[in-house]
Amino acid sequence: MTWWLENPLPIVLLGITAVVVFGAIWLQSGRKLMMYLMLAAILLTVSGVLIERAVQTDREQVDATLHQLARYVEQNDLQSVLKHVDPSLTGVRARAATEMQRYDFSRVSIKQNLEITVFPDEDPPRAIAEFNVVVVITDRSGTLNAQRVPRFVRLEFKKENGDWVVTDFEHFSPDVGFKRRTQK
Repeated sequence: MTWWLENPLPIVLLGITAVVVFGAIWLQSGRKLMMYLMLAAILLTVSGVLIERAVQTDREQVDATLHQLARYVEQNDLQSVLKHVDPSLTGVRARAATEMQRYDFSRVSIKQNLEITVFPDEDPPRAIAEFNVVVVITDRSGTLNAQRVPRFVRLEFKKENGDWVVTDFEHFSPDVGFKRRTQK
């Protein structure tokens, strides 16, 4: 039931429809009840949009964390990236550090096929983000220079003390993301 908390468009469309209908009936009939219903629809629409903006769902929190991680990677800020990785998972942290230290990142672009699945009933809550990404990297060994590299990424998160932290990550050939899209 969180659909309306993640996208204001249904609220706005429903509100505009109600305002137009009640407004048209009021103008045709002159009945004050329709004017009051129109004003109530305006008030409810504005309230709904304000609530939607104020409440951040788990999916929106994961999305924000993911985009923050992308900015840290783009800035080559390993310590900030590691702050978002579960501290108890030394193997995952070591893999992340090893991969980041191999490259200088100059651009990280998450593509529009981002899918975030949240499992709120698990203890602790868990989420999976899957998406295509294009990074522009320079290999520190000198092999690649400002090379565009597309990948398909799968990140697993868990909610810990109100924050979403990475518990695992994998990346594959970018066609994995395209194959997933055609299978749906």
